[in-house]
Amino acid sequence: MKRGRNRKLTAGMVRVIVTFWMIPYIAVSSILFAVYNRYSQQQIGHTVCASMENAGLILAEKISAVIEMSRQASYDGVIKRSYEQYRKDGDESAMHQEVTDYLNRTYKYSKTISNTILLYNDPVKMEYYTYSNVAGATYASIDEFRTRTAQAVRMAAKDLGTSTRLTDIDGHLYVVRNIVRSNYDPFATLVMEVNKDRLFESTDNVIWNKSGIVVLDGALLRRIPEDLSGAAGGIEETLKSGMASVALPREGETAAWYDRKKMQALCALKINGQVIFFASELDRTQLVGSHAVFLAVYIVAFLLLIPLLIATFSYLYKNINQPVGALMKGSEKIRNGEYGYRLETFDKNEEMGQLVDTFNLMSCSLEESFRRIYVEEIAERDATLKALQSQINPHFLNNTLEIINWKARLSGNEDVSEMIGALSVMMNATLNRSNEMFIPLSEELSYVDAYLYIIHERFGKKFRFTEEIDESLLNVKIPRLIIQPIVENAVEHGGDAYGNIEGRLKAERRDGALVITVENNGVLSPEDRRKIDALLEDDRPGEREDLDRMSIGIRNVNLRLHLIYGGDSGLRIENDGSGHTVSTLQIRNEQRDHK
Repeated sequence: MKRGRNRKLTAGMVRVIVTFWMIPYIAVSSILFAVYNRYSQQQIGHTVCASMENAGLILAEKISAVIEMSRQASYDGVIKRSYEQYRKDGDESAMHQEVTDYLNRTYKYSKTISNTILLYNDPVKMEYYTYSNVAGATYASIDEFRTRTAQAVRMAAKDLGTSTRLTDIDGHLYVVRNIVRSNYDPFATLVMEVNKDRLFESTDNVIWNKSGIVVLDGALLRRIPEDLSGAAGGIEETLKSGMASVALPREGETAAWYDRKKMQALCALKINGQVIFFASELDRTQLVGSHAVFLAVYIVAFLLLIPLLIATFSYLYKNINQPVGALMKGSEKIRNGEYGYRLETFDKNEEMGQLVDTFNLMSCSLEESFRRIYVEEIAERDATLKALQSQINPHFLNNTLEIINWKARLSGNEDVSEMIGALSVMMNATLNRSNEMFIPLSEELSYVDAYLYIIHERFGKKFRFTEEIDESLLNVKIPRLIIQPIVENAVEHGGDAYGNIEGRLKAERRDGALVITVENNGVLSPEDRRKIDALLEDDRPGEREDLDRMSIGIRNVNLRLHLIYGGDSGLRIENDGSGHTVSTLQIRNEQRDHK
């Protein structure tokens, strides 16, 4: 039923947007665009210079990082120590192994350094290098260096002393540093080839950049694109003019200039005592058009934001927020168990009104459904628990009778009487004549003691079992027959190579939970581990055909604990790392009133 709801939410939103946003936007943006256009060029200059300086600072940081990596070879002292040892024992293989491992460990995975080569001043038989696949290098680059560049690098390093220098040779950019002994006498030269694309990435990404050029100490270092000629926008002439006329910045600082007429920018920086200039030719179309439109839209949107937000908020609050809030409140009521909770009808728009009506109908349906499901779930749970408790196989009782019979035939020992008493306790536990689901821990331990007495008679001195029970827990009620199957499993699967079986039962309270551990001197094999994991992960009640009696026992104990106490309770079986297997029963909320 519509109940007079004839106002559509979508139509109302369209009216608000057209009235309070589109019409003012068209009028005001036209005026602002004309005004802003006069000042855009100044803003462009500031933006370009800031972008150039930022690119220069990033470049300086990368160069400083590369230089610092070259100095690390001296700081670490690995190369020096290996060389000193080589001078003593003449074992170049040992030096080669140690130095190569150091170069690989320090420089092999650098993104900026392509190749790292160590050139010794003394004649050596082996080559010392590493190259970074991450930086795009291959062994071919090492071979090219050895055949074409090594000699030029050695010449450049002669007058270098202990300094570090960027050097461009045949289009390759190297960081060259001498490795010196304690008397500052150079014995080797560390050469690091820098990946230009990674190093100058920031200069290529200058805002509105179209093409660029980089110069190191007056020598051409890089062009973007590579086929850039001197006539391409006059960028090389701009660079030469700037190099001759501008004041150089101080070490580690940058300075940028912008030529509005040529649409070109220049930046200079000084790092490591060397001067780098780079110039960019800007894309005129993107620079003027996109920047002006962006700023105009930003200003208009900002000015119109206040009335737009007020109108939109008022409309949405009355037509969406209020009904949605009521729906959320109703959902919270249902989540807290108040099935059948109803909301007041909503008449302001058809969509929300229909949602409220649907919610009320769903709430009433849930109330009826949960009432029916609750009754069915209680019945099914009781049936499941009884089915799990009934799955104890009497095969153990048959084995016990055979032992008693064997004892009786051999002698008239009083042990027979004791074993019959223990068997009687076990039978009472199994039959459960009183039909009790929960018993005190002390009663459950009496069943365990009866079983252990029978087992002790069976194995004699080869069987030892101890108990550590917190007496304050003896009156705590737990489900019937959850400890005896675990003890039985420990006995059946425990024992060393000589047939000796040792075990221990411990009951304690830990972190607010009742924790019962059964330990035996057996070790779980990988196959046992796989089988146990499968048993404890299977939450389906009932016996599977591929399970033996012991498997059914531990599986049912875990299932019963999950059903009664929830997922925080259950059984865990694992190796303790010292040659023993530990089965742990954890029971939370065991103090509640079980019926």
